Amino acid sequence: MAGGARGVFLARLLCFYRLQTALAASHSLLYQYILNHGVADLPEYSVMGVLDGCEADYYDKNMNTTVPRQTWMAEAFDQHYWGECTITAAGFHGLIKGQLDRWLQKENQTASTHFVQGLFGCELNGTKPSGWILKLAYDGIYVLSFDKNTLVWTAHQPIAQEMKEKWNRETKMNLYFKSLLEKDCVNLWWTYYAVGNTSLIRKVIPEVSVSARDGSGWCLQCTVRGFYPQSIDVTWLKNGEHVPETRSTGLLPNEDGTYQLTTVLQFDPYDGKQYSCHIEHSSLPDGKTVPWEGKMKKDRHVGLIVAGVVVSLAIIILIYLKWRRQRDYNTV
Repeated sequence: MAGGARGVFLARLLCFYRLQTALAASHSLLYQYILNHGVADLPEYSVMGVLDGCEADYYDKNMNTTVPRQTWMAEAFDQHYWGECTITAAGFHGLIKGQLDRWLQKENQTASTHFVQGLFGCELNGTKPSGWILKLAYDGIYVLSFDKNTLVWTAHQPIAQEMKEKWNRETKMNLYFKSLLEKDCVNLWWTYYAVGNTSLIRKVIPEVSVSARDGSGWCLQCTVRGFYPQSIDVTWLKNGEHVPETRSTGLLPNEDGTYQLTTVLQFDPYDGKQYSCHIEHSSLPDGKTVPWEGKMKKDRHVGLIVAGVVVSLAIIILIYLKWRRQRDYNTV
């Protein structure tokens, strides 16, 4: 796979999960499943539990065990509990792998690299359940979803049509999924919340910086670091009025359980307008507005070019002065 195509492919895989993060309610418990076909240095199958935006536990086929990712979870639940989690995580492997194998054989793609992703979980608005998710993606493209109220699977791409028809006939399986979503998921969130609420309800104030850079065009960059919880609103203001961003990294996790985000705005630094980055977050009751102070940084490559030109001119001047002194000496 060429470099450009690989970048698009990876971005698509990440987007499937990032969109759900952006839409998440005030509380959530989500499980992200990945089945890998063709990448030897990655586990064939992995599951990551995400509790209120923080990685809670992790399982993959190579380890064949579920491990807690939060200290308070490791202290609160014994090995027997994590063994039960391992059985549940491994149970979905056969279901998803069987379908992937059928897809690859049907499309004659058994020698290529492919991924199936699953997203399963529940959301709560305050303390009340507000949403349930069970959906699948193939190579980052949303292909199949389940409605717990009607027990119906919906295909969003032709490749999932056969799977939809087959699973819609599996009434017992669909009732099981309904129970997992409505009862088990919500109850498990409450179990975790009862133990880890001190960590889950904490609020960490973000660090914010605004800078301007000149690369292929002038851009303002607002970097927001180290905030928790994950829900945040970052916008650009031009003379106090909202303007749309040019691009954004989206929400990115840090190792300490906090988050970061960078948003970029293309602008004209000489238009006389005042630009600022505005942040709304639960740790900031009145919000926070950070203005651009008018300082501009050249792109590193531009700086190197300028430095190279200066050095070259200095060398030329030195050569000229040396030649001139030598000429004057010869004249004398």
